[in-house]
Amino acid sequence: MKHFRRLTFLLSFIFILTVGGVAAMAANNGPCEDEEWSFAYVEFYNPDNNEAIYVYSFRTPQAGTTTSAKGAVYDKSTNTLTLTNCNLPDYRVVTNMMGDDFKIKLVGTSHVSALYAWGDGYGGSVEIVGDGKLYVNEKQKSTDAIVLQPEGTRSYFKISGNAEVHAFAGKTDGNLVLAMNTTVADCFAVNGLTGLQKTQATRMNYEQIQSIEIDLSGEGDICQVYKKADDKKLYTVTEGVCTEYNPDGTIKAENVRIYTEYELMSIPGNDGKYYMHELKTTEGTFNAEECGYTDTQESVAGYSFRSSSPAYVYIEEKTGDKCVFLYNSIDNNYKDYAYFKYDIAGVLGDVTDKYGNVSSYCMVEKSEDNVSFTRDQYYSNEYMLSQGYKVSGELEYIQNTYVVYSNAASGVLTAKTTVCKHATKVNTVTTKATMSKAGVITTTCKSCGKKLSTSRISKVSTIKLNTASYVYNGKVRTPAVTVKDAAGNILTKNKDYKATYSAGRKNVGKYSVKVTLCGNKYKDSKTMYFTINPKGTTIAATASGKGSMTVRWNKQMTQTTGYQLQYCANKNFRSGTKVKTVSKNKTIRTSVKKLASRKTYYVRVRTYKTVKINGKSVTFYSAWSKAKSVKVK
Repeated sequence: MKHFRRLTFLLSFIFILTVGGVAAMAANNGPCEDEEWSFAYVEFYNPDNNEAIYVYSFRTPQAGTTTSAKGAVYDKSTNTLTLTNCNLPDYRVVTNMMGDDFKIKLVGTSHVSALYAWGDGYGGSVEIVGDGKLYVNEKQKSTDAIVLQPEGTRSYFKISGNAEVHAFAGKTDGNLVLAMNTTVADCFAVNGLTGLQKTQATRMNYEQIQSIEIDLSGEGDICQVYKKADDKKLYTVTEGVCTEYNPDGTIKAENVRIYTEYELMSIPGNDGKYYMHELKTTEGTFNAEECGYTDTQESVAGYSFRSSSPAYVYIEEKTGDKCVFLYNSIDNNYKDYAYFKYDIAGVLGDVTDKYGNVSSYCMVEKSEDNVSFTRDQYYSNEYMLSQGYKVSGELEYIQNTYVVYSNAASGVLTAKTTVCKHATKVNTVTTKATMSKAGVITTTCKSCGKKLSTSRISKVSTIKLNTASYVYNGKVRTPAVTVKDAAGNILTKNKDYKATYSAGRKNVGKYSVKVTLCGNKYKDSKTMYFTINPKGTTIAATASGKGSMTVRWNKQMTQTTGYQLQYCANKNFRSGTKVKTVSKNKTIRTSVKKLASRKTYYVRVRTYKTVKINGKSVTFYSAWSKAKSVKVK
């Protein structure tokens, strides 16, 4: 960001960085004063009235700003801002490109609303020194108390000597400290900081266009059309004169002839009208043939742009239409401003400008609904989402960069080391146990945040039903579930796991039970099945015939399809067993023929029922009845 920042732009802790990473540089000492790209400064900024007080600025401060703050003095030779009983509780201390050795010296007690340190690839470190105290964000008006914005390079916040920083996070979703897009994961070298967390940094890759607002209200310029032999594009040329000046401001030459070449780009939805995209301006008189042009002897209406700027593309969630928001100043003093909504009227195409940059150019027109946002609102993704717009882009991780923050409500930050007695311990499940892996419980000290120990949560080794098979009795069946861990401990239902039963569970069939591990310690699931089988029957009578036998059984028609008769010369039914199926449940008698005479046979009977499960026929059987012996004649 090679410009003066207004910290109202800051997106407070949403893990979405719109600034790309910058390669980490070597140590930078002192403020950056490179004429080409430096905007080093130290300011006090009041977001309520947009007032900036510069105590140091490499560039000339903006018009209307003061250059001194009571109780604040900056010494460039030591790169130190000294605060002596500085009472500015509504002002943020904001630094930019002040190097790795920037210090704030505390004398007495001072008050500010926040502390922001921007790096812009040049280092954004702050060291608090001295014997005084600094209260930051006592009124909790700022979302975050201490913010490092190194923008892709290293940055540190540390406290030395006897200095104390009393910091307070914002009332809602605020952070005690926050470092965005830093290459140093351990960037807060202070004591008294609790709730410190780190995550890999991300940024939003917006879809971006070069938006061109064209005034089509007039008739446009009459443009002579030229072509080149090697492409199908249309071109035009304007000629004129200009005055050349010397470096000291004196006139070098007057009435110097120049000509400017343009590409004529068709404006979507406006036949015969063309956007005049400037290619280059040359000193001299235009000669079509020498410049490689052919005069078509035709002319068209050409329009130059009224304004042009890169713009993020948004999607209107209700309609899916794409739009952009462009900045418009409301008065000449730039004290009031807004972003107005423009609809994308048409795509002009990818073009290369005179500097060799390729951009996607789109024509835009102001929306009829005249939607506008302030600059703060436009830079807040949460606000834009609340208004029915979403960003046309996606998040990506930034390699070797981090977001570091403390979500503690307040803290006294010092360099003093004290021995913590770890009086209050907090157990946190950092990894939940599953059926294949053990979990982990981490014990930390609530006071200092130190990790004291870790313990295992045994994996879940047993999940079973107490009954896998029932006999039909006309009632709903609900088998109990037993869940144990690898240590043999029984888990608690509705705390450690939940059981979900399939519907029905009354008639003959197959039913599922899904056990889902839940709660603070467990996660996983397993599905098991149980059956309800038909009620059995018994043999009522047998009769022996010549080489045959007749068997009669008791009728069992409820939830049955038919019967199976099993007979064998072996009373244990171990070999030579044969089965005869009776497919009607009303039938209670059958005969078996072709048996060996004067031989004893054993016979038993059971019921069965065939049901459809997932489109397939599945048969369920009752238990066998007691066997009867029959001696065949």
